[in-house]
Amino acid sequence: MSAYYILRKANGDILTINVQGKQYIAVWESEGAVRRSKLNNPDLIVFVPAQVDRRLIERRFPNLDVPFFLVNIREPNLQTGSEISRAELFDEPELAQAA
Repeated sequence: MSAYYILRKANGDILTINVQGKQYIAVWESEGAVRRSKLNNPDLIVFVPAQVDRRLIERRFPNLDVPFFLVNIREPNLQTGSEISRAELFDEPELAQAA
């Protein structure tokens, strides 16, 4: 199981980013990746890394209606990466879709 990380403020707010007009919850593949992004983005100083936890996400986004964006840490602007599925993020088995 992979451990993914998000950034959150002390009040519980979770960092969301806008990528090409779509709002996402930003996700990193490791705590080290989060630290590298924070070094390149001083505005993130008010956020602390937290391991992704379904309950934590559901408290802020009850319907899990915000997609997730796996940030590519090689780009400091947080705009490069890829959408990541909830199943992969929460280590859930993919459900077979009815044909």
